Amino acid sequence: MKKSGDLSIFLTNYSPSFARTAYLLTGDADRARELAVEALVTACRRWSTIRWGQPAVAVLRELYARFLAAAPPPAPEEHALATLPPTARAVLVARYHDALPPEQVAMVTGLWTAALDEETHQALALLRSAHPELFTRDETREPPEPPEPGDAPPPEPDGDAQEAANQAPWVAPEDPPGTTQETEPTPWTVPVQGSETDEPGLRAALVRIAAGMPHTNLSEPVLTRIGRRRRARVTLWAAASAGAVGAFAALVVIAVSTLAGNLEKATGDSGIARTPPDEVPMAMPDKLGDPIRYAYTDYCEGASSDSSDPQPCGQWRLTTLSGKEWRLHAARAGYDEETLIALPLAISQDGHRLAYRHRDGSYVVHDLPTGVVKKIDIEHEETLPHITSSPNGRYFALDFGAADGAMLDFDTGATRHVSGTKIKILAVGNDGTRVVSDEVDVDDVPGHASVATLTLQGAKGRKGGYRVDPGLLEYGAALSPDGRTLALVSADERLVTMNARTGRVSGSRTALDDYGVIAVERWLSAGEVLVRQPDEDDEDAYLTKVDVRSGRSADYGGEEWIGYDSPLGALK
Repeated sequence: MKKSGDLSIFLTNYSPSFARTAYLLTGDADRARELAVEALVTACRRWSTIRWGQPAVAVLRELYARFLAAAPPPAPEEHALATLPPTARAVLVARYHDALPPEQVAMVTGLWTAALDEETHQALALLRSAHPELFTRDETREPPEPPEPGDAPPPEPDGDAQEAANQAPWVAPEDPPGTTQETEPTPWTVPVQGSETDEPGLRAALVRIAAGMPHTNLSEPVLTRIGRRRRARVTLWAAASAGAVGAFAALVVIAVSTLAGNLEKATGDSGIARTPPDEVPMAMPDKLGDPIRYAYTDYCEGASSDSSDPQPCGQWRLTTLSGKEWRLHAARAGYDEETLIALPLAISQDGHRLAYRHRDGSYVVHDLPTGVVKKIDIEHEETLPHITSSPNGRYFALDFGAADGAMLDFDTGATRHVSGTKIKILAVGNDGTRVVSDEVDVDDVPGHASVATLTLQGAKGRKGGYRVDPGLLEYGAALSPDGRTLALVSADERLVTMNARTGRVSGSRTALDDYGVIAVERWLSAGEVLVRQPDEDDEDAYLTKVDVRSGRSADYGGEEWIGYDSPLGALK
């Protein structure tokens, strides 16, 4: 099984637990299901990033944040936790049902660690006065009977599940038949010994209440919503008319058949051009002087397209600054069938170089003005990599979130390798300096189950070596033009700047909370950073520019709406 296929395993194993947590928070099965689905869709769209760390905790953070973001509707009166305010309810569910350690309870509920003990104490007191029976452990329940001699042994896990368990640190072994999860309802964490075990009756009661949520496997609705979002493409460009004074905007909509009729009706009298779905652009020539503005993949209506050998309808579409479209026939394209994660493609900021996985399986960089193609010398992992380039397009780096990464110097053709435990090459400077993150699990850092160490690696060796919270890296990073400052997004979706050599955070912290964050794109200048955000329907994306000195943000006027995960090249 492909390593990238473990999203379906994750959803199968864990989604019922997320649904039970949501049921304890809401007290309503329908609301719980929708809350869990929304949290999974939001977190799992970043699967290539979170899969190597603690994806279950990332989903819980989304789930609790969505529950607490707006005033939740009152829980039904018959719900045992209905007497608790939303924050108090969230604290007790996270602590005693999900068995999260205090630092993670504080993270998912948005509380300061110092305020957590007081909030927990008040919540326990309020619940105890309203429902004292929840704190009495039920000793009448008989333990499961041991299997009789001669009974058939538990079935062995199938090959795919066993391989996933060996590859993914978050996969927990299934319980053998006859066991109960009364004291360990969630598989993503090991309960910490200490004060939290002083309320075994409450924990057992929460497990029994959560069992009122019908068993729900959310794999299908989550994967469907991710797939629908990624297949519905809306692309915009401006096309200049030869000999004309002005330019006109042309909207090309390529959508699934269920949307085609409505879109055609809406644009029928507007004068907007629409490309029929069975028409595809010409194959891109080896040499191309017109810079690439962005790229996207189309949907092959009524036919499947093998990502390793895509049909013309499923190949990468490249839109240039002049408005011309080409298809990249030499590259693998499309989505992994199980995870719906897109195969990688990166474009240099000047639009003249592309990095992608070639049909032969190698990773290459293609210089469009000259037609020269150079390979990145690295073994081809089955999982999908992240690719980034330096602002000047000389260096392209890729990593698999695993133990090995590499960077190609296109001018010399040399590949430099980066090794570690869970390597991420966050950004590359114009001189080839790499900002590298290496994440490790720890048990000696208060408040952290894992930490990431950032280093600057270049021709003169390593610099830095400071620790940061891995959550600070989920949305990527961008290196300033002078190579001194990193732009990142914190877990509470605020843009922050950090000295790349010392790790010291400086400048204004800008909230990006309209609809969330997809990624940090690039620096526009010495004082402005470009961030990609989803639209209100979570289908497409728009660009926001942030002044890191003043903290002011505004829509970026040089680009219209783009695809949710469309690679971005030269800006207008």
